[in-house]
Amino acid sequence: MHKWAFLTVTSACFIITLVACAGAPAAETGKPQLLTINKAESAKMPAPTSTLRVASLNIAHGRGDSLNQVLVSNDAIRQNLESIASFLQKNEIHVAALQEVDAPSAWSGNFDHANYIAERAGYGWWIQASHASLGIADYGTGIFASAPISAAARLDFTPSPPTAGKGFTVAEIQWHRPGQTATVIDVISLHMDFSRKSVRERQTEELDAALKNRTNPLILMGDFNSETLAERLVQNAAENKRLLHAWPGDDDRHYSYKKKRLDWIIISGELEFLDYSTATDILSDHRAVVAKLRLRE
Repeated sequence: MHKWAFLTVTSACFIITLVACAGAPAAETGKPQLLTINKAESAKMPAPTSTLRVASLNIAHGRGDSLNQVLVSNDAIRQNLESIASFLQKNEIHVAALQEVDAPSAWSGNFDHANYIAERAGYGWWIQASHASLGIADYGTGIFASAPISAAARLDFTPSPPTAGKGFTVAEIQWHRPGQTATVIDVISLHMDFSRKSVRERQTEELDAALKNRTNPLILMGDFNSETLAERLVQNAAENKRLLHAWPGDDDRHYSYKKKRLDWIIISGELEFLDYSTATDILSDHRAVVAKLRLRE
């Protein structure tokens, strides 16, 4: 690449980053707000039975492992999202928590990424909320399920300029196991601030406040942008009223972003892990985290 072309691309990426950081959240912060639940007329993804396969992935606005989505063609973005949908379908992921999921946005093809993935993966129910609404982008978190979502909400964290807004979506999912009445579980797709520990600490407090009175079995998944924050939840599991815990271990098999374990699946004491892995598929600059769960008897 010619040096002037390189400088132009680099400058464009820098400007895009500044614009993204300056954006305000799309809704009132600090208070959960109900979400519309999307439902497909027909679905291909099989429903869970006695076990539940879940996954978390930051999809990076559909850019794959490219530097920035503005530098990726619309066709390439659609192909990257096709790869994500294919991964979810191939691995029979009953519930997927995705982050950096775009509503129609100029910087990523001007189409709804959540609907695109849901339809191609074959999910029957899905939700999406944009925690950051910028001039060229509108994005946030989403949950996709092959079991009924009966209620859903969003929460936008308190603004943390100069970085863009973050938050989470929560869905009540009806898990029908053979011979059992349906169990309602809470599933959360979470995205925390990447730049400052103090901001993440405050966001954790806001998450705790929103969930304080909830008693359903909990699956908390997402991009924590921190290794120590999630590890502290694991270390304090015995003292936590919900008995939150994660799959143990800190070796390179659990790295989800470069040489860090930033993406986590954390579950409450009513649930247990049967399996856990970090995928090797190149779907974005993050690696998908996959777990197989069951309810404790």
